[in-house]
Amino acid sequence: METATAQMELATVNAGFDSMIHEQLLDRRQRLENARTSEGRHDDISRLLGEVDAALLRFESGGYGVCIDCHGNVETDRLMNDPLMTVCLGCLTDKQRNSLESDLQLAADIQRGLLPKAGIACDVWNVDFAYHPAGIVSGDYVDIIERGDEFFFLLGDVSGKGMAASLLMSNLHAIFHSLVPTGMPLNELMLRANHLLCESSLANQYATLVLGKANRAGDVEIANAGHLAPALLKNGMIGELNHSGLPLGMFCSAEFEVNKVTLHKGDSLFLFTDGVTETMNPSGLEYGTTGLFNAICGSDPLAPNEMIRHCLSHIDTFRNGAARHDDLTILALAYN
Repeated sequence: METATAQMELATVNAGFDSMIHEQLLDRRQRLENARTSEGRHDDISRLLGEVDAALLRFESGGYGVCIDCHGNVETDRLMNDPLMTVCLGCLTDKQRNSLESDLQLAADIQRGLLPKAGIACDVWNVDFAYHPAGIVSGDYVDIIERGDEFFFLLGDVSGKGMAASLLMSNLHAIFHSLVPTGMPLNELMLRANHLLCESSLANQYATLVLGKANRAGDVEIANAGHLAPALLKNGMIGELNHSGLPLGMFCSAEFEVNKVTLHKGDSLFLFTDGVTETMNPSGLEYGTTGLFNAICGSDPLAPNEMIRHCLSHIDTFRNGAARHDDLTILALAYN
């Protein structure tokens, strides 16, 4: 029964993806027709129209998403990036493969340029982070945005993997760097970011995210859009800030709760993506939050870079050489 249910759920997901891609193709076709009519251009637009029509025909014949060379499946994330894709990764020519690798490396370089500076010191706050993509590009998002006497900190995880996830991560970066300078309250900022992400991404793309605002007095406002609960360390003890809402980009009408906490000298916040807690050892056991808390909790407060270094070392010991399959990002903040 469970197998049958899982198969039905998978079929529903696949049908939803096909419908979304089909609508994209129809929309692209209409835009191309409008461009050809209004701009009087023919050669390039006619070529693109031919490719879109060929993709629509593959839908009608049941051959969409099937590699024209080996008849296997074209990778879903590549179809999301380019619905006209007809060849799987294994059937790319050397020239096509080199071009793809060059594009991925360029995307990775751009992503690294979007990261905040390491060892950030925001007045009375000490902030550091670790950013370890599982592949060339990452779907994790970490950011620090200063504004006057306060600063905003963000950590998130985009749905999917590969280039599609990295593009959505870059979109999040642009959205928050545009909204934060406006000075709007945290809940309104989340509302606006959610609307913008809904309008600019595909139906199955979303992001879990923690957005925080901190000031010199140690006051912190936090909104959590479906992300793992941040850890709060006080006097050698650790607890979770469990106030989570819906992910960004999932529902345009979603609202987000803002919670407040005050930190004192020596207190710390520790944020992380599921690449930390879902790390597996050779036996298939997950690291989990218990392993994380054991790594960072102690009688003496640690500086953010020390907390992160200790955590990464603990994870590597637990992993014991097992392959890592997910992006891993950590953000640590200490009030001094």
